[in-house]
Amino acid sequence: MNHSMPVCRARWRDTPQIVDLVVGSFASSAVGAWLVPDERRRRDVLSAVVQVWVEQALLFGEAYLLPDHSAAAVWLHRYGPIPAPAYGERLAVASGEHLDRFLRLDEVLRAHRPAGPHNHLAFFAVAPNPRRLRRATTLLVNSNVRMGQALLPAYTEATTLADRDLYARHGYVPHDPFTLPDGTTAYPMWRTPGSRRTDGASGRAGRSERDGRRHRMNDAPIRAVLDTSAIIAFTTGSSAVGEAITKIADEGGLFGLPVLCLAEAYRSNVDAGRLELLVNHPAAVLLTVDPFRWREFATTCLAVERLDTASALLAAAADGCTILTEQPGRG
Repeated sequence: MNHSMPVCRARWRDTPQIVDLVVGSFASSAVGAWLVPDERRRRDVLSAVVQVWVEQALLFGEAYLLPDHSAAAVWLHRYGPIPAPAYGERLAVASGEHLDRFLRLDEVLRAHRPAGPHNHLAFFAVAPNPRRLRRATTLLVNSNVRMGQALLPAYTEATTLADRDLYARHGYVPHDPFTLPDGTTAYPMWRTPGSRRTDGASGRAGRSERDGRRHRMNDAPIRAVLDTSAIIAFTTGSSAVGEAITKIADEGGLFGLPVLCLAEAYRSNVDAGRLELLVNHPAAVLLTVDPFRWREFATTCLAVERLDTASALLAAAADGCTILTEQPGRG
């Protein structure tokens, strides 16, 4: 079969399309009906929750799309900490009165998820059309190759026999099934990169990969400093800021978050969950004003008449990088 159809790395601007794809099948499933029994509200609630999940993946994983947005694969890198507090707060807001059901589903899935480092295919959604199988195969093959470059196992759960068989054809081995809270049978699927690699070897490769990433991150340069306006824009869902920090992280760099800018953004009644998500990004560095540069800081404050702006300017100057801003004429 020809798998030459291009596959694109998803960006923040693609979030609405990914959410629509995932919710399209999720809303009509037994799991979706159990999570939100009210059919009139189901799609809205599921869309809000899926958006939280997708944004988590764009910051702490990867997502891939076919160019016509007919299929999406959403992956989480489960070989480092994912900030639970931010996720929990955002999930509570998105799910509302249905929170207990979402938490119960989370608990069941977490109990059966592998404990070792792995890449988790959290969502695999394909729009219904005559070439659905071809599109699904193309996306799965290509995203498996890209995620397999980390030499880590891949894990997913299939909730239909058709999906289970699709994954099995592409190297996923089914483990003992378990039951979701609504009664649906889930089939955990595990794919080890390289036919000769044992689980133990994969675990060692995962630890080595994590150590290497941590070492490179510690030595990485700060490529941009976010000012208050950029931080606020991120919390309101700005795709421009999201894509900018993703590009910085993909290229092995860091981005700085001045503490004074974070405080000013928080004072503006921003989405605290998204703010926490930004602070916990693996490429984020919290920046404070060097006390030995107090006179330079004071002079800059007099010039710009804002403590937070002065701290961002000083930080950018110290690292020789640009300021990421939503205010024209700055940076």
